[in-house]
Amino acid sequence: MKLPGTATQEENIYVAMGKLNIHKDNVFLDIGCGSGAVSEAALRFTDKIYGIDSRPEAVAAAKLRVPSGIFLKGEAAELFSKLPQKIDRCFIGGTRNMSEFFPMLIEKANPDFVVVSNLARLGMASKVVVLMKKYGVFHEFLQIQISRGYELSSDLALKPVNPIFMVVGKC
Repeated sequence: MKLPGTATQEENIYVAMGKLNIHKDNVFLDIGCGSGAVSEAALRFTDKIYGIDSRPEAVAAAKLRVPSGIFLKGEAAELFSKLPQKIDRCFIGGTRNMSEFFPMLIEKANPDFVVVSNLARLGMASKVVVLMKKYGVFHEFLQIQISRGYELSSDLALKPVNPIFMVVGKC
């Protein structure tokens, strides 16, 4: 199922998983879970998977991909009361109303909490950095560029995929 918006590229998911360093007993939250690709990757490390998306078709797709996960439809800020008391790891793929839900996320953060946000736009990435700094969790800012090979005149060439910005926060 093709959802509106930009899916998280497989390679970017791998980088995010490395930055999140998910452990077996961790509670993982995927905000803006989309198709559930990031939640599916997190499932390799923990079975405590939660996801939020405002689009019903995204929640349905994520549930199909990760049947053992708990996926909620709605705005993140309105759904935090339905989440576990503490969150260990969080991936933010959807930043709509982030200034509203981020303080709630920090309240639920365990002491070794890690959050990763992938963003397509530099202006929004800058806002996420400012927000993470405000709450004392900003750790690093990355720009990731992936290129994929293709055949060209009996040789190989590279075609770039849109770059993303990754903002990492740690308690």
